[in-house]
Amino acid sequence: MTDDIYRKLARILDSMPNGFPPTGDGLEIRILKKIYTPEEAEITTKLKMKFETPEAIASRTGLDAGYLREVLQKMANQGQIYGVTIGDAKIYKLAPFVFGIYEWQLNRLDRELSEMVEDYFKRDLGPEFFDNKPALMKVIPIEKEIPAGSTIEPYESAATLIEGAKSWAVGECICKKERGLMGHPCSKPTEVCMALAPLEHYFDDYFWGRPITRDEALGILKMAEEEGLVHMTSNVQNGHIYICNCCECCCGILRGMNELGHPEVLARSNYRAVVDPDLCTACGACLDRCQVRAIDFDSVAAVNDRCIGCGLCVSACPVDALAMVRRDASEIEDVPVDDKDWNIKRARSRGRDDYRELLK
Repeated sequence: MTDDIYRKLARILDSMPNGFPPTGDGLEIRILKKIYTPEEAEITTKLKMKFETPEAIASRTGLDAGYLREVLQKMANQGQIYGVTIGDAKIYKLAPFVFGIYEWQLNRLDRELSEMVEDYFKRDLGPEFFDNKPALMKVIPIEKEIPAGSTIEPYESAATLIEGAKSWAVGECICKKERGLMGHPCSKPTEVCMALAPLEHYFDDYFWGRPITRDEALGILKMAEEEGLVHMTSNVQNGHIYICNCCECCCGILRGMNELGHPEVLARSNYRAVVDPDLCTACGACLDRCQVRAIDFDSVAAVNDRCIGCGLCVSACPVDALAMVRRDASEIEDVPVDDKDWNIKRARSRGRDDYRELLK
């Protein structure tokens, strides 16, 4: 009977727009057992995709408010649910498995969970996750490589996202930690995932990462560019809460593109790289920087249609043979306005409008 509550939780997570597809051998249930006790799983099934106070949840479910105040905060600190503190008020809601619950297991991650999620990603979650639109994440180009005079939308500028926040934090990349636990450590910096919040002191005493200043966040951005990491954030115009800095050897999204053959997994920036063959010396500097195998070589470099418009190759070219140009209008994808808009479009793509029950 214990498995029933995990199966119920799995169904709820799968009804959310991000998805949590079932497997033939119960792997998704074993993952949930690793993350939740039966009591925690049952409480999670009582939550909605909208923020509620413990008192509101108690009124709706009949559970004791005092008990909920204690257990919900503990679960939020374990990355099992989404919790927000605003002044003295604490509110909670369901979180998707990715990006959400799994990424928040950073402090609890071990090799067993890493191996299970890696298997789940390759077999079940990845193919289902990547086949639906809109993409979860969007590439942010290196801003200094954008041609002068170009109109840059706020969501295309990592510096603008950082400047617009009031609190910042940085943590170890969950993908890099997972790969390291499995014997494939990354040679690039690992503390490169940044969180953003619109409230001051939001990350003080936060369970994930460590608080940093705005200047430190901008410094991490510069370091990531120097190290050849791709800037990515949520594929929305408003409401950004993170910036990932990713490499092809670890990042689940870039690996999905490279290893599973899903170029649509990532929303490209509105720019692409082009080569001036008369200037190219075929030195290979761009090839070493590209994270998505978008550079071909014959006698000179050439950019193929895998280009995601990150700008890393442009910043590495010693002879300025590469440049960023804006994509044709037909190549530029619509960006959802916010999380609500993304959820509507993603749920429609998956044929899962039943997620609306979680909003009531």
